[in-house]
Amino acid sequence: MALTTDEYLEKIGSFGRYQILLLVFLNGLIFFWFGWPVMIPVFITAEPPWRCVANSSVCQLNGTMNSRHPDYKFRCNISRDQWEFVDDFTSVVTEFDLVCERGLYGTIGSSMIFVGFFFGGIVVGPFSDKFGRKITMYLSGLILSVMSLLAAFPEAFWIFALLRCLIGFGIGGYSIAAYVLLTELVGIRHRSTAGCSIWYSFNLSNMALAGLAYLVRDWRKLSIIMAAPAIPFVLGWFFTPESVRWFLVKGKTEKAEQVLYKVAKFNKKPIPQEPLQDCEKQRLGDLRDLFKTRAMTHKTLISWYCWFVNGMVYYGVSYSSPFVGGNVYLNFFITSTVALVAYPALAWGCNRFGRKKTICCGLFFSALGSFGSVVLTLYDDGESKGILAGKIIFSLCIAKFFIVFAFDGFYVYSAELFPTVFRNVGMGTSTSAARVGSFLSTYIVYSQRVHKLLPFGIMGLNALIAGILCMTLPETRDQPTMEVMETTEEGQKMELLAHDDEKGKKNRQ
Repeated sequence: MALTTDEYLEKIGSFGRYQILLLVFLNGLIFFWFGWPVMIPVFITAEPPWRCVANSSVCQLNGTMNSRHPDYKFRCNISRDQWEFVDDFTSVVTEFDLVCERGLYGTIGSSMIFVGFFFGGIVVGPFSDKFGRKITMYLSGLILSVMSLLAAFPEAFWIFALLRCLIGFGIGGYSIAAYVLLTELVGIRHRSTAGCSIWYSFNLSNMALAGLAYLVRDWRKLSIIMAAPAIPFVLGWFFTPESVRWFLVKGKTEKAEQVLYKVAKFNKKPIPQEPLQDCEKQRLGDLRDLFKTRAMTHKTLISWYCWFVNGMVYYGVSYSSPFVGGNVYLNFFITSTVALVAYPALAWGCNRFGRKKTICCGLFFSALGSFGSVVLTLYDDGESKGILAGKIIFSLCIAKFFIVFAFDGFYVYSAELFPTVFRNVGMGTSTSAARVGSFLSTYIVYSQRVHKLLPFGIMGLNALIAGILCMTLPETRDQPTMEVMETTEEGQKMELLAHDDEKGKKNRQ
């Protein structure tokens, strides 16, 4: 009897040496192609405090003024030559004088990567389903690597913003293709472990970024250091496999078997005598398939909103590091370390309690951390070290730790909610929703200049609502991967097929 892909992987190694080696390599790609490009704006678009120039007859304020200082906007009413930035670090804010009426430009510079990310997820998702995960991943990686290097040399702010947008486009195409490629080559039992483990290097890169930013205070030099090592990774094209499940859906069974034979050989497992079950060649999915049935529409809309909230809170917390108080480099290092510790707990929770319960727990406790930060901010007089420590614990530790549960857990969850034939469309549109939230997160952080309670108040409320809505989705733990779709003659009902025989189902139970 022919074996399904999941059954075949169980025999040759569901998560053997081959998949582990692929996981390690993809972690290296994420380190340079995702972690650094996405989070470097925390430092290169940061605004240092300002002070009055010496012996000024117009500006006679003492000390330095940051965004929380009551006299922060005083400089907007005096001549530019009467004040100066504190000579601590350079950024695009100091380079292009993005203050006062141009003060929002720094936030715009930070948010442009998510604009590109949004369009990259929408445009490149269908491209990946049509032409394959591998070519999508490396073409996108080449784009973001080259653009990251060029972004160190602009002489005008609008060029910097455009390059950041193109970097985001590349990341939007690369990140989902890489994730789908890995999870489609892993069996059911290890899917959540692999899906969670692919993001370890993201936070390792952020921890390294905090140290490098502390040592290299010039934004152009820092950008070059971040970008240059990423380009050689395109050579990974020559030894990265294509997705087995994509080959099957495209009707290329022989190529799928070749990949599986290579996996079996590397894992030192015997090649099964049973043939690999063919998938009937299917029409590739598109956006319409996400709304073919009421159940799929429900999954799609809830998935989109949860991704939106995850992106908002995750990046909102990270980009809040300079504004919580204390040392920005230490704050960023702390929140990156906390996220790293969350991954093994997330993998354990997904396997022990299921995807849905773990994700809902993450959203609810992230809301709790955000609301705790709001309460402490309400009583913060700027002098109490206890309140500062509490704010860091609630906002940068608790909120960040648990939003990792929700955000990275949803990568696993969504990949299981959508079938192979339009998984990249479902994942691409879902992550695009996350990029809308990520884009807004920079402006939500900026809203602290309007009222200090707004940033974490907005994030906490949305996390709470998302957790409630997520409870209405089905559990997918230990369920076979949905491969293809069939539509009735009337075109009104779509059935998702897992191509699993009854024996296989009983064995997994």
